[in-house]
Amino acid sequence: MLFNSIHYLVFLPVVTAIYLSLPLRIRRVFLLACGFYFYGVFSWKLSLLMVWSTLQDYYAARIIERSTRPSVRRAALAASIIGNLSILGTFKYLDFINHSIADALGWHPWPILNLVLPLGISFYTFEAMSYVIDVYRGDLKACDSMLDYGLFITFFPHLVAGPIMRARDMLPQFHEMHEPNGERMLSGALLCIWGLLKKVLVADPMGRMVESVYGTIAAPISPGEFSSSALLLATYAFALQIYCDFSAYSDIAIGSARMMGLRIMQNFDAPYLAISIRDFWRRWHISLSTWLRDYLYIPLGGSRISEPRTYLNLIVTMLLGGLWHGANWTFVVWGGLHGLYLAVERVLGVDTLDRARMGMLEKWLRGVLTFHLVCLAWVFFRAPTAAYAFELIWRVVTLADGAAISYAPLVGVLLLVAVQIAKRRVDFGAIALRYPNMSRWAAYACIVVLVRAIATSPSVEFIYFQF
Repeated sequence: MLFNSIHYLVFLPVVTAIYLSLPLRIRRVFLLACGFYFYGVFSWKLSLLMVWSTLQDYYAARIIERSTRPSVRRAALAASIIGNLSILGTFKYLDFINHSIADALGWHPWPILNLVLPLGISFYTFEAMSYVIDVYRGDLKACDSMLDYGLFITFFPHLVAGPIMRARDMLPQFHEMHEPNGERMLSGALLCIWGLLKKVLVADPMGRMVESVYGTIAAPISPGEFSSSALLLATYAFALQIYCDFSAYSDIAIGSARMMGLRIMQNFDAPYLAISIRDFWRRWHISLSTWLRDYLYIPLGGSRISEPRTYLNLIVTMLLGGLWHGANWTFVVWGGLHGLYLAVERVLGVDTLDRARMGMLEKWLRGVLTFHLVCLAWVFFRAPTAAYAFELIWRVVTLADGAAISYAPLVGVLLLVAVQIAKRRVDFGAIALRYPNMSRWAAYACIVVLVRAIATSPSVEFIYFQF
């Protein structure tokens, strides 16, 4: 089910109203059923994978906690991790590996399967793995209730595209008796509306602008047709599209949960205001960056070992983070670039910068440099092939001539920037509570605009909808 659909605009308030009227235990059963319905709208058959993953990790964690034999604990952990990665690898990477071998050797080692990628598989797999690893480390007690653990995996606001939650943060919340609260529901509803406005009025128009230059994965457009300014503008547009699209999804997820009294972590913190790549990853997709830090970078040794090994750990972590995003070498290059950026920053000491001690000009210059390094990596993220990305970059660098594109969609960006600046200076939540009638009518107006926009144009999937 898409967040930006009439279906969800009806589903969310109905679920919230019913949830808040039920006894605690019935609430959990109800939310579990809602999670399967939310996922089943896409495919009931693929939801069986999620059931299998849930059962596998629930019992693996129970074995780990109950056993006193290290060999048994390690075996249960290994079985869980291998099971999760096998499911993820089969559906997401098996054909990619097959094509890569064929490109190198000229023949396919096995038939092309063309499997449909299950929604949210990358997200719920990482959540499941973090749960079992935390139990193995002794940081978390194994969940006694299959219902609670199943609800943690299937909780619909963060099920498909995150944020990637930790069991220790979510499980206790399912036992809190949340009463209807007008302030909380208003805050959650406003966040959902803000997310939908970003998606429908900014991300989608930016996406059409990007597609007019990059094309689609199935039908790319040659960069040779466009001028360097058009290619550069389309790349800036993609930077804005992916931020508004993904942060919009996170806003709606957080707002949806908040209306029911449940808390989901913040996933973005003005990432394009970062003054270094390390700062960028503290602000961008925070749930993924912290997951990679805690379950990959630190276990590899982090920065506790030699400097050369630390640089290698950074690059390996980001390479795997790039591959997590998709089965394409362009994602690997994207992750490798970010790993290289982080390693170079560490060599130069940029990763220890103190923003408070910087002057405005230095912050601005570092911010501009960081943004353009991020955009350079976005070219590979969006391009269908690495060769395509290199050709595009070359045409930008050489100031090539070609076709121009319309600047009209940037009007929505200017509006977004104005609202973002205002949000940092004005507490709209406090204003909404002080003037409830005005806020209610403003919310109605926004809902009318959104319903009209959603109803009169096809719902565009979120970029991270099938990762």
